[in-house]
Formats: sequence, C-alpha cells, structure tokens
Amino acid sequence: MTYTTISKIARRWRVDRATARIALADAEIPTSDFHTSPRYHVGEILRKIENLPDDLHHEIDLETPLLRADELADHLGVTPQTVRNYGQAGRLHVVKLTKHTLRYMLPPMRKC
Repeated sequence: MTYTTISKIARRWRVDRATARIALADAEIPTSDFHTSPRYHVGEILRKIENLPDDLHHEIDLETPLLRADELADHLGVTPQTVRNYGQAGRLHVVKLTKHTLRYMLPPMRKC
C-alpha cells in the first residue's frame, strides 16, 4: 500500500493544503492509522477524486502536477474556455477537487 502526505497531494493538484484537505474530506478519504503524521492512501485518491480506473494506478506519476485550464490552454495552443469545453465534452480528463476547483491531466502524446 502506498501512502502520501497532504503536501505532496497539494503539490500535485497545485492547490494549497487547506483546499487539498477539503477535497479529501469531501471524498471521505481517511488518514492512515499506521503513520504518526497524516498520510492518505494513493489508490483511494486516484479512484475517488481523480476518477482513474484501478488498472491505471501503477502508470500514474504522482510527481506530475495536474494543470489549471489556463496552463493547459497555453500548452495546447487554445483558449482556457476551449479546455473547459473539452473537459465537459469528455475529451480531456477533468479532476473536480472542490465546487470551484478543477484540474486537468495533460493528454498523452500521440505517436505519428
């Protein structure tokens, strides 16, 4: 079992620790009983908050940050509204952290 700290979660989601704690509490992800400082089960975070299937958990690099709409728009060369539209249409993977906090996963590069 892999566990992570609130600081690492906040860094991945590019939010402050308070927002990360709210997202974890809303998803009802408990802290580990095995550690003295609060740690959270990575599998539960990926499943409940990031909505990733179990078979992809081993492929996810937790050091890779999720992006805001404006950051992903710069990377893709489109507007932030286009990124939000793609997210609503299911063309991009959207992670809803709180009511007003969305993050996007960088789409995999296609091979020609």
